[in-house]
Amino acid sequence: MKKVIGIGLVVLVGMLVVGTVAVWAAPRSGRGGVNARQSTGGGPAVANPVAPVAIDNLTPGDLSESEAEALQMALDDEYRAWAVYEQVIADFGAVRPFTSIQKAEENHIAALVTLFERYGLEVPANEWAGSIAPFATLAEACEAGVQAEVDNAGLYAQMFEMVDNPDIIQVFTSLQTASQTKHLPAFERCAP
Repeated sequence: MKKVIGIGLVVLVGMLVVGTVAVWAAPRSGRGGVNARQSTGGGPAVANPVAPVAIDNLTPGDLSESEAEALQMALDDEYRAWAVYEQVIADFGAVRPFTSIQKAEENHIAALVTLFERYGLEVPANEWAGSIAPFATLAEACEAGVQAEVDNAGLYAQMFEMVDNPDIIQVFTSLQTASQTKHLPAFERCAP
């Protein structure tokens, strides 16, 4: 059991290093862009990007119905988060941590889009874009960010039960780690 945990930790650290290098080395574009094509229905530009984790070396298995559902759930959650941060920026200007976390959400979306394309799934439009109610105060927005990240952790716990393919697990692990170790603490610092 200790050997399995040790291997898991080595894999996780490796994913974090690869993800950090990939995000750092990714070409930068103007506000709102990961670069190539714009998703339908508004929202962030998505491309076949440099994803936060390298999955090219992992051979995809057959996609189960529950895995397809988990991918849909994950992308919907990332779309919603992006739209919330877009609304905060519309309400209060380019304030941190919302600007930096919104860029991270663009990378999360791009990583999931890569999986959608890899498995031949149609990438749905971002139905959340433009549908988030304005925030009365920045403190209220920070509290909403904290709650969103707490909810995100619960969602990923549920989705891990739905997937078996290593490439999907690897992307989900990377996204969950970023949420718990980077986004949540940033929102906790800005919340009153």
